[in-house]
Amino acid sequence: MLPMDDIKYIRRMFKEEGCSIREIMRRTGYHYETTRKYIDMEDFNKPPRPPRVVPSLLDPLKPIIDKWLEEDLKAPRKQRHTGKLVYKRLTKEYPTQLDVKMRTVQTYVSQKKRELFSGKGKCYLPLEHPAGEVQVDFCQFSYYDNAGIMKVGRKLTVSFPFSNGAYCQIFHGENQECLLQGLKTIMFHMGKAPSRMVFDNLSTAVIHIGSGKERTLTEGFKRFAEHYGFESVFCNPASGWEKGNVESKVGYERRNMFVPVPHITDFGQFNKELLEICELDMQREHYRKEKSIAELFETDRQAMLPVNTVDFKVARLQVSKANKYGKIVLDTNLYSTSPKFAQEQVYLEIGSDTVTILDLEYNFVVKHPRLYEKNGESMNWLPYLSLLAKRPYALKYTGFYNELPEIWQNHLSEMSPEKKKDALLTLRSMLEKTDMYTATEALRAALRGGVEDSDSILASYHRITEKKQPMQPMQFSNPCMIMPSFKIDNMRYDDLFHKGVD
Repeated sequence: MLPMDDIKYIRRMFKEEGCSIREIMRRTGYHYETTRKYIDMEDFNKPPRPPRVVPSLLDPLKPIIDKWLEEDLKAPRKQRHTGKLVYKRLTKEYPTQLDVKMRTVQTYVSQKKRELFSGKGKCYLPLEHPAGEVQVDFCQFSYYDNAGIMKVGRKLTVSFPFSNGAYCQIFHGENQECLLQGLKTIMFHMGKAPSRMVFDNLSTAVIHIGSGKERTLTEGFKRFAEHYGFESVFCNPASGWEKGNVESKVGYERRNMFVPVPHITDFGQFNKELLEICELDMQREHYRKEKSIAELFETDRQAMLPVNTVDFKVARLQVSKANKYGKIVLDTNLYSTSPKFAQEQVYLEIGSDTVTILDLEYNFVVKHPRLYEKNGESMNWLPYLSLLAKRPYALKYTGFYNELPEIWQNHLSEMSPEKKKDALLTLRSMLEKTDMYTATEALRAALRGGVEDSDSILASYHRITEKKQPMQPMQFSNPCMIMPSFKIDNMRYDDLFHKGVD
């Protein structure tokens, strides 16, 4: 794929300058197929690159080499294996399996050692803003969380200077994912994409500020802008007045939509309500044009572009290596993966409010809420339950046990190791399909019925989730059933044994 700057140049020549494909080919030197491809392109998502695996004759011996090098971490520096010593030892201990030269071994040893030690012009804005142009800015706001603690969040405001309308969205942080997600949500809510957006030099989009209009933009931001077809304009450093409309809107929204300090338990739901609140606010009259903001905003909408129907995935893909507990670090916070990925590499799909763990073939592993506190931890125990089932004695010493409802703690603490293993696997199968609340209700229903084995708990779970009616006890018209009486006669045994029977 061509660099984004070249793609943008090709598309601008065709759409804005009216150049023919032949003229674009002459200017750029690209072939017809390449030029036509980028003129017609609608999807600017970055295609994932599957890992390139090249088999090696050394592969069967790599686990042995890894073991030697890991043991070297405990040895004195001068008594550790070099590439040459590893080759000599392989020649002596595994002569029939060694089919490579010393150089191949030395290259792998060097690579493995690195892996082991790697963890320790000026922008002028017109006075009369054209319809369809927007200004964008972030600001801080305060809110109360679930525990009633006051915290600081980030608010993204998108204002329309022509109509004086605006939309806003809130996030836990101020990063590229939050910026793009907020813009995308607002564009899809309007059904339109602005043709021109004015920003300050926020680090989520700008890597380097050059002289005049020169800006080095992040790859993700360039893709997003080209995908939705808007022109991005950046103000001079420390020149907030150049986007004065949004600067004013930031304060207006904070005074009118965030007073008193709101209690926010769900940012997603609150953002939906904010879109409605912003539209209600547009019903007031414009301060100068003697029309309602909503009427003027229709002119803004007509001047905007249709939204690209090809979805743009707002997420950043990053490779990370899990530690020996199967956890990875992102922005000082820990996220669990799965025991099988301990000391292995995984992909992180980082969104504005989620972090999704994928394996190296892009298969889903686990999903976490994205943490914005420092030194936090998000632990999803589901992938670890199979390992806990193999080590039932370790259960009481894990954070998972402390997070369990009391009824589950009591149930598991009274079990033998073998039964505890079955109970944990049963719990895992229930959590894969629903949640801890449903699993707890299934356990409670089974205990009420006087049973506590795993099969009975699972049966209760299916009755709850499949909405099946429990079996009713049989009703008899005559509650007292009369059984026939039998007379005991031991004479037959007397005849058999030729003696009396008591």
